Amino acid sequence: MHVHVLRAVTQGDVAPYFKTEPGPPEIHLEGNRLVMTCLAEGSWPLEFKWILNNTDITAFSPEYKYIISSLKRSNMGVYQCVVRNRMGALLQRRAEIQVAYMGDFLDNDQRKTVTLGRAAILNSPAVSCFPRPQVTWFRDGYKIIPSNRVAITLENQLVVLATAAADAGRYYVQAVNEKNGENKTSPSIYLNVAEGPMDPVAPVIVIPPRNTTVVAGVSEATLECVANARPVEKLSLVWRRNTVEVSSGVGSFSRRLTIINPTSADVGMYVCEATLPHFCVKPAEARAFLSITEAPYFTAEPRRKIMGEVEKSVDIQCQARGVPMPKLEWYKDAVPLSKLNNPRYKVISSMGLQVRKLQPSDAGIFQCFARNSAGEAQVHTYLDITSMAPAFTAAPVDITVTDGAVATFTCQVSGAPKPAIIWKRGKILASGSVQIPRFTLLESGGLQIQPVVLQDTGMYTCYAANSEGAINASASLTVWSRTSISSPPMDRRVIKGTTAILECGATHDPRVAVRYVWKKDEELVSQTRGGRISLQEGSLHISQTWSGDIGDYTCDVISQAGNDSKAARLEVIELPHSPRNLQASLNANDSRSVDLSWMRPFDGNSPLLHYVVELSENNSPWRVYLPDVDPTVTGAMVKGLTPARSYQFRVCAVNQVGKGQYSTETNRLTLREEPPSAPPKNIVASGRTNQSIMVQWQPPPEPQLNGVLRGYVLRYRLAGLPGEHQQKNITSPEINYCLITELIIWTQYEIQVAAYTGAGLGVFSQPVTEYTLQGVPTAPPQGVEVKAVNSTTFEYTWNPPPQQFINGINQGYKLMAWPERSPENVIIVTITPDYHGTRHLGYISGLKKFTWYLTSVLCFTTPGNGPRSVPKLVQTHEDIPGPVGRLSFTEILDTSLRVSWEEPMDKNGIVTGYLVSWEVQGKNQSRVARTLTNSTLDFKVTGLTSLTTYTLEVAAMTEAGIGTLTSSTISSGVPPELPGPPSNLVISKISSRSATLKFRAGDDGKTTISKWIVEGQVGSIGEEEEWKVLYEKENDPEAQVLEVPNLTPFTHYRFRMRQVNIMGPSPVSVPSRVIQTLQAPPDKAPSSVTVRTASETSLWLRWVPLPETEYNGNPESVGYRVRVLRVDLRGEASTRLVNDRLEREITLEGLEEWTEYQLQIQAFNSIGPGPWSEPVKGRTRESVPSGAPENVTAEAMSSSRILVTWGSVPEHEQNGNILGYKVMYKEKDSDSEAQVNVVKGNLTKSVLLRNLRKYVQYEIQVLAFTRIGDGQLSSPSVLERTKDDVPGPPMRLVFPEVRLTEVRVVWQPPVDPNGIIMGYQVAYRLDSGDPNQFITVEVGPDTRQFTTSNLTPESAYIFRISAKTEQGWGAPAQAVVITTEIRERPQPPRQLRVPQDHVQSRKLQLNWVPGGDGSSPVRYFTLQTRELPNGDWLTHSSSSRAVQSLRLKPFTSYKLRMMATNDVGDSKYSQETDAITTLQDVPDESPTIQAVKPSTTTSVLVQWQVVISGMLLFLPRCIPILLSCCLKAKMCLSSTLMDLLFVILNSSELQKYRRYEIVMTAYNVIGESPPSAPVEVFVGEAAPSVAPQNIQINTLSSTQLEVQWEAPPAETQNGIIQGYKVTPPTHPPRPVSLMLLLSVLFFSSPLPLAPSFISFSEVTSSTLNVSWGFPLSPNGVVEGYRVVYEPSAPIQGVTKVVTVDIRGSWQRWLKVRDLTKGMTYCFRVQAKTIAYGPEAEANITAGPVKGSPGSPVEMSITKTGSMLNIHWTPGETGAGHVTGYVIEARPSDEGMWDTFVRHLPPTSTSHSVSLDRLRQGISYQFRVLAVNEFGYGEPSAPSAAMSAQQDSPFYEEWWFLIVLALCGLILLLLVVFGLVLHGQNRKYKSCGTDSECEEEPIKHSFVNHYMSDPSYFNSWKRQQKGLKQTLACSYDECASGDTESYYQTVVTQHSVGGVYTPTGQPAPGSRTPVTGFSSFV
Repeated sequence: MHVHVLRAVTQGDVAPYFKTEPGPPEIHLEGNRLVMTCLAEGSWPLEFKWILNNTDITAFSPEYKYIISSLKRSNMGVYQCVVRNRMGALLQRRAEIQVAYMGDFLDNDQRKTVTLGRAAILNSPAVSCFPRPQVTWFRDGYKIIPSNRVAITLENQLVVLATAAADAGRYYVQAVNEKNGENKTSPSIYLNVAEGPMDPVAPVIVIPPRNTTVVAGVSEATLECVANARPVEKLSLVWRRNTVEVSSGVGSFSRRLTIINPTSADVGMYVCEATLPHFCVKPAEARAFLSITEAPYFTAEPRRKIMGEVEKSVDIQCQARGVPMPKLEWYKDAVPLSKLNNPRYKVISSMGLQVRKLQPSDAGIFQCFARNSAGEAQVHTYLDITSMAPAFTAAPVDITVTDGAVATFTCQVSGAPKPAIIWKRGKILASGSVQIPRFTLLESGGLQIQPVVLQDTGMYTCYAANSEGAINASASLTVWSRTSISSPPMDRRVIKGTTAILECGATHDPRVAVRYVWKKDEELVSQTRGGRISLQEGSLHISQTWSGDIGDYTCDVISQAGNDSKAARLEVIELPHSPRNLQASLNANDSRSVDLSWMRPFDGNSPLLHYVVELSENNSPWRVYLPDVDPTVTGAMVKGLTPARSYQFRVCAVNQVGKGQYSTETNRLTLREEPPSAPPKNIVASGRTNQSIMVQWQPPPEPQLNGVLRGYVLRYRLAGLPGEHQQKNITSPEINYCLITELIIWTQYEIQVAAYTGAGLGVFSQPVTEYTLQGVPTAPPQGVEVKAVNSTTFEYTWNPPPQQFINGINQGYKLMAWPERSPENVIIVTITPDYHGTRHLGYISGLKKFTWYLTSVLCFTTPGNGPRSVPKLVQTHEDIPGPVGRLSFTEILDTSLRVSWEEPMDKNGIVTGYLVSWEVQGKNQSRVARTLTNSTLDFKVTGLTSLTTYTLEVAAMTEAGIGTLTSSTISSGVPPELPGPPSNLVISKISSRSATLKFRAGDDGKTTISKWIVEGQVGSIGEEEEWKVLYEKENDPEAQVLEVPNLTPFTHYRFRMRQVNIMGPSPVSVPSRVIQTLQAPPDKAPSSVTVRTASETSLWLRWVPLPETEYNGNPESVGYRVRVLRVDLRGEASTRLVNDRLEREITLEGLEEWTEYQLQIQAFNSIGPGPWSEPVKGRTRESVPSGAPENVTAEAMSSSRILVTWGSVPEHEQNGNILGYKVMYKEKDSDSEAQVNVVKGNLTKSVLLRNLRKYVQYEIQVLAFTRIGDGQLSSPSVLERTKDDVPGPPMRLVFPEVRLTEVRVVWQPPVDPNGIIMGYQVAYRLDSGDPNQFITVEVGPDTRQFTTSNLTPESAYIFRISAKTEQGWGAPAQAVVITTEIRERPQPPRQLRVPQDHVQSRKLQLNWVPGGDGSSPVRYFTLQTRELPNGDWLTHSSSSRAVQSLRLKPFTSYKLRMMATNDVGDSKYSQETDAITTLQDVPDESPTIQAVKPSTTTSVLVQWQVVISGMLLFLPRCIPILLSCCLKAKMCLSSTLMDLLFVILNSSELQKYRRYEIVMTAYNVIGESPPSAPVEVFVGEAAPSVAPQNIQINTLSSTQLEVQWEAPPAETQNGIIQGYKVTPPTHPPRPVSLMLLLSVLFFSSPLPLAPSFISFSEVTSSTLNVSWGFPLSPNGVVEGYRVVYEPSAPIQGVTKVVTVDIRGSWQRWLKVRDLTKGMTYCFRVQAKTIAYGPEAEANITAGPVKGSPGSPVEMSITKTGSMLNIHWTPGETGAGHVTGYVIEARPSDEGMWDTFVRHLPPTSTSHSVSLDRLRQGISYQFRVLAVNEFGYGEPSAPSAAMSAQQDSPFYEEWWFLIVLALCGLILLLLVVFGLVLHGQNRKYKSCGTDSECEEEPIKHSFVNHYMSDPSYFNSWKRQQKGLKQTLACSYDECASGDTESYYQTVVTQHSVGGVYTPTGQPAPGSRTPVTGFSSFV
């Protein structure tokens, strides 16, 4: 069965054949993607190969495409595809691929000369291009058109015939590649026409025709012939063939002959003849042959398949023809027979190919190619060999492969015909017609499986069969799991000396073994004997790693089932080395900065993270100054140093491992003293008396003192009035206050203070205003009247005292009343003044009833009370009396008793009598009442019933009524007695604050119980302990249960009771049991809560703990909880726990910088928390910004200026008040330190960097800073390049070779190229010649030397070398050279001297006399200095006669020497100078404050460390932070003291409860060092300086001690003692230690200072911008500003004061637009925190300043469409160049000018404005202002008012539409009327054709306008399909022969209307009217 299948398959094998053949040559664009396909079919497997220019470019593969992703020129050529299968291979015809490209012209400029009258032939300059470009010739910029004198040939040659002088000029071509559209302009060809004879010139063929061959079938053939003669217009050209003139196909001027569709009949010789008629000259002729070729074609072809038998011969026919005769070439299976060299293959020209003695290997595809110059053709046949059964030449064998690999079975079979192959494994896997993915039948017959999977394991069978038989063979496939690394090694970075482990784990088939091999950098890693390197389960272990272990490690896993390899890198890192060659030098631009530079150290194989810079100030301990220096730099600028201090520096590097060693220290540098750069701060003025003011201040900030403070200058004058200041000089820096006396009473003064040092006076502070004190009133209020309103209230009315007697500000009035007989008991009520009325009203309440009072009124001011008014006696009204006293009963009988009482305590009037009443208890009807006189105080009640209980009541009476009743019960006949005590006390329902007390009442004493009393022992229970009344209950005689409230939680209680009747209280009951109330949360919060700043990120909170009695619970569970919340409510509140109940303080860490927090504290116990305390607010200290400004941009404005702009720092990253910004910039890739441009204030967010190097790319970063320091730099750096400019002079002009007549000059490029150098110019002349006449030579940009000859011997020449950029030639470098051969080195300089007056502390000036120059001018001098005694020589350079040697040390001796250098070399060094000693300077460094702590309540202990030796003075300064107070203590310290020093600052000027900053400086005879870093201390609290006295310890028991002591003396307590701490002894007899707690702190906050500055910008006649600076000391959070401005004089009689309040601190600018030209305005600005602070003031005059430009002239404005065009002519430029223009606009609805456009270029004379920017319907006027460096100039005259409304075409106006509609209606009526008149035998026809309508010029009409609108035009496209299209043409009424008329109305939607159409059909090509238009249009 298998054999039958194979035979069936064999019959279906098909040899490959092509489905398509290549076409004509293709041209593609360079860079495009090209895909070539080879479409072929045949039996599987088909494989393809590609050939380029007869060279294989691919191997055989199943891919039939060849893809070139990006075409290049090298891809051009002839491509052929080869396809093959098991039957054979077939070669495709050639496919030519060309790439269109265009290169540059190859030639340079050419010059050509031709004799007058001759022909000039200009060849087109060569250009690399395909296809050949289209060329256009130009002459001097004009296109050349062929004429009778000008010809352009087929080869793009330009031929100018009979040249004349006018033909001379510059010629060039413009070449265009039509395929890719590129065009290029050629170099120039300069044609010169030489003079010659003017005689006629005989004809000459200058461009003869060429022999031409064309392929049959082309469209045309062209012959060209160009001849010259003079006169050329008489020249005649004739074409002949076979002596017959050819007239057809002759072109213009007869120069070209074109043969259309040439055939063999056109072949022959053609003659071009040139004659000059009427002249006796010989004609000229030229010949050319035209031939035609024909592509090959076959006359005999072989059959598609030929059968042959073994050992027999076969003939394969192939014959072809063509012109010329084609050549035949044979191929077998795509291989030329010439390469096979088989003698059995014989080519017979008459018939084809003969194959002799056939062999099975001869089976295959034979191809016959016929080729000639016209093309090629091919035919092929398949030769099949028979008569040989199949046999295996290589049978399949068993194979074993790995999963994922490729398995290939062999199955090579011989036989004829070639056997067909089938592979099976249960089913057919591959054959010539079957192909399954992963299974491929190979061309050899084998089977390839790719990729192999585990399921492919099994037996595979190869079947082979042909017509002679069939065979098969099998083989097995075994698949192993692939070995792979599952745990690859990872890159490791370990620290030197530790162990590195590189893991490597593999998964593999269990049937195979694996082996691990490690390699390092491709070398095998072996294990060491000591075990340092070992292999453990495949992983590599390396211990004690060092730098030799660094490298790339590879883990190779080797097995029979595959290998795998993974690599990782091991890095061994260590600490970085110390930076070397650390150098420090003073910054040239900033006297307070030091430049550091060092060499980059070894990084320890770990990238450097940063550098750390430490400094030592004035020999103080080292401290970190720059903790994070960019690791990519090798230098840093240390800024913010203090003048007059000395500094040393050292640097270390930090990497991932840690911090490396420090470098060696630098030499000590000392900064010089300067005047203070800031005024004294916190100036406070207060009136002391009515004629004096006390002024207090603090010194300027220490960093801005700039030296040793010498004193202060205070000046003052009357506020708001002109006049000179009076001054006071405070010569002691320790005094920071001044009492100004002899002032005017109650008058305001303006006061300023400035500090001065030895270097001069600093700046004055902003003015502070203050009044002298007020006085007290000298007159009482007038018209005082007092009357009683009721029994407890008086009403006062009065008038104010006269204003002149108030003597200050009326603060109010005091109403006074006192009893007539008790003048000391004065009642005072304060009344605020009422400024709206003259009569004042007030009341005093709470007076005693019916009492006489003396009354009075006074007025008071701040200093005190004025005199009282005359006292008046007034009595309160009468009222009902109070209860009577001591109600009692006597003479108690069965029917009567006597009741007695005392007068009421509060009569409240005149007692007129008493009311006595009685009744049987509970029976109101038995009531009896008696009224008695006021003198009766007892009464006998009779008529009682025996043994009956009565209720008796007594009350007093006045005129106001009956008073309060006093009652009691009594039994008749039974006398009352004291009650008995309660008993059986039972306690229940015990809670935290109450308990229920049950009891049995005692004997009531025969009367009613009126009160119950509960007493108790609280806390301490015992017989001797005190009993307290806890609760009383009245008027409940039957009570048996009482609830005792208001108990204290968690407290022991014991209760007892009493009961009370009319006779008194009973004895106490028996005490109850002891109880304890339950626990409860604390009732109170800790008290005296205060907060103080601890640091930038922490606050210190203090409180007084709860006393134990308020714990309300177990003391062990009591603690405190602190709640912290930002005042701005950002973020969540956080809490901190304090579990120690006795703790009094906590430091809250981790807070944000410069942030205000609200803090509360509560106590808690095991039950719960108590209430929160009142919130307190505290702010962390200011810090440096943690973020950088955003949106940093840079734009080059010129060749030396860059405009940098930026945004704000995010608010949450500002960490304080932004005082300004710093713009850091430096040249890109430069090692120099970045330059800094400081922008003060936080409103300005742009700066123009000036004086930059030209055409240099700069790196620019911006940071913000606070008073603490600099923030983060913006990242990444912004890169911007300045614009180019002319270059600077070249450098280092030297003449290495000088001879008598020849000189070689060498130079270097300019230091400042300022652009791309395009060349150099060398100019030279004789020094004695004309100074303006130079010989100049230009050389290329790469040239660095020039040799000139033919010079005059022994002469001086001046050479100038200049460079050139695109901007022009730069300044030249000049040098003198002498043409001589006798040159030698120069002599050393002489007479080196340093004048003593030119010696300073850190530099000196050196003068010298030059020596001989050796006949070669000296180019420069070199200076060296040496520090004595053993210093090295240091080198400096200069080229002048005097030089300043910098970077010298103060008070140090030096020697100097110098040498000169010329073109020959260096001179010897001069003689050394004498020793020169620099002057002394102030100390470089300040002491380092080690500690500051309070000593007493008014003194602090300061400890510092200093490393400076010698006699120095130290100035500790305490600067109060929030109070104007200062102290200086001077102390002279000897160098023999220890480094750690201390001093106690003890002065009455240190006020309690204030914060101070302590700074220190050191100074010598020259001046003061920089101040130390400030240290904060709080003054007012200190630990007691003496321990408790008389400590006694007594033993109470085996576990208890009693400790007794006395408080320390009061003068040593240093505050209020908060408590004591007792430490029990742990190791007797160790004494008991006691520690006292500190007192509570507080501080206050003043108002902010005035803004730091006021500035004005963009000042015009009516507008300006005013801006101001942040207050130097805000003293709180600035909430806003107030700006007030007013004119200096009334404007039109009116003085207008404008006040503008600005909220928030971010806006510090204001645009003012309502000014009057020429008027001076005063601006005042105040900052606001809790209130407004002092003002900053500045004046400005509105209008242009002197030097500003004049007004532009000829102002005009036009409107075109949607644009306004503003034109002007520049006016006068003023004193400077115009830098730009500004346009102002004034809308009609506002009337105020405002800036509309700014920053227009200075060359502008017009500007266009879109109407979209203006408000529709508003008219605008415009004017233009010029701007120069002095400011804004005068504005131009205003333009005419121009409306912002866009003009609409008239056909869009409403009136036009109405008129149009009416006209259409009338026209329609006329048409209808005409129809009625003419009847039904007429019809309408179009009087014009469609073409006529279409070609009629389109006019501007309503239709055309809307047709141009896309929205309407699209509506045409969207109309419904059923509508016919009709042209909008007119129709006339015409006669027709039709007897019937048929009218049809075509209706379109949306009011289209209708048109009448003849016979119901539209005219051909007509259109339906557009949707949206009426049909009558």
